[in-house]
Amino acid sequence: MNRELSNPEQYSDLWNKESEFLESHQVYSQLSKMTPAGKALEFGCGVGNGTHYLSIDREVLSLDNNSQLIEKARDRANKNVAIYQCDFFELTEADKLVIAKFNPQVIVGWFIGGCGIDIFKRTKEEPDEMTKSKLYREKIEDIIVSPIVCLASVEYIHLVSRGNLAAGFSEAEIFEHTKNDYDTHVFKRVGFDVIEVKNINWPREGSEFQYGQAHNPNFAGGRTVPIITSIVAKRVKHP
Repeated sequence: MNRELSNPEQYSDLWNKESEFLESHQVYSQLSKMTPAGKALEFGCGVGNGTHYLSIDREVLSLDNNSQLIEKARDRANKNVAIYQCDFFELTEADKLVIAKFNPQVIVGWFIGGCGIDIFKRTKEEPDEMTKSKLYREKIEDIIVSPIVCLASVEYIHLVSRGNLAAGFSEAEIFEHTKNDYDTHVFKRVGFDVIEVKNINWPREGSEFQYGQAHNPNFAGGRTVPIITSIVAKRVKHP
């Protein structure tokens, strides 16, 4: 039986509920305090909750391709926020000019995701449905660190993801493992290093949002804890 993929409008409604759920647990407020100072280029405005907290003490240019989400986010936006519609995977010369004129100092990518139709469109090479969301996020992370987005003005990149952490690991072990993974696969080639990794509680009880869960071949088994992971990387050399 084929499972119906969510379209942009359906995803907007689903994410609105989940985003309000996260907001009720002060998740966005916590994450904004982990974001380095400076003009922030945000990948994915969602319904505007994260954008709101980012914009309390900084200018924000938020990019999204979902017009329904953009409409919701604009209702929440203040004078420090500009929201711009574009396709991350097909940035036009006009899109690149908007980013260049903003001259961002920080790039933010929190809870990167999209509607089912978009995810399947961009991950045709991956046969495992549960892994597609992870690959989609990784592809957008690659766009974030690409030269057309990560301009010379950018000093920090702040990524936030969700997952399950095997219980019992120390903060030092979590930092070392996460840093090695992201430095190796995301940041080293563009001259950034992970300088901070923080985990906060990922509230699940009461959430109705359906998350994909990719298989982790390195997981040895045992009890896991749902966590939200904040990763801050700093530029160590300019291109």
